[in-house]
Amino acid sequence: MIAPMTDLARAIARLLPLALLIAVLVLAACHKNEPAPEAGTPPAGTASPAAPAAAPAAPQASTVPLKVVALGIGKTLGPDNKVIAEVDTFAPGDTVYAVVGTTGGSPAAKLTARWSSVARSGAEKPIGDETKTIAPTADASTEFHIVKPEGLTAGDYKIEILLDGKSVATKAFRVAK
Repeated sequence: MIAPMTDLARAIARLLPLALLIAVLVLAACHKNEPAPEAGTPPAGTASPAAPAAAPAAPQASTVPLKVVALGIGKTLGPDNKVIAEVDTFAPGDTVYAVVGTTGGSPAAKLTARWSSVARSGAEKPIGDETKTIAPTADASTEFHIVKPEGLTAGDYKIEILLDGKSVATKAFRVAK
């Protein structure tokens, strides 16, 4: 004959599967997926004194096509080459910075910034352009800027960004006294 279970024994019997499940989940979450060693390389933690140190791997090119995901304009850049605070109104003597955010990769893409003044009629007059060849392998920021020694005249302006000759982003801004 089996002895009857006490209340404590019943509580433990009910909570034991839950405790085991939690323990398994914690251990699974802490498990690191380490890549398998390449053929011919010793396991991690063992050093071969005769083997030369491996050269650092070259950055892998992204398999995702390059695309423009952001265009910010402002008066100053941070150390990460991004606009600190986006604004759309500038003084005539300000430097207007434009930062183009891209994602994906390309061995040689051409980013062009076209700056134009915009008349009240809507007619655009080019005031400058700049093309940069970039070869990003991941998310990147590319900076363009415009400043005139005599200052930009008061009025409306536009920047247009082209990726390999195709227009991908525009942003309007104003210069006011």
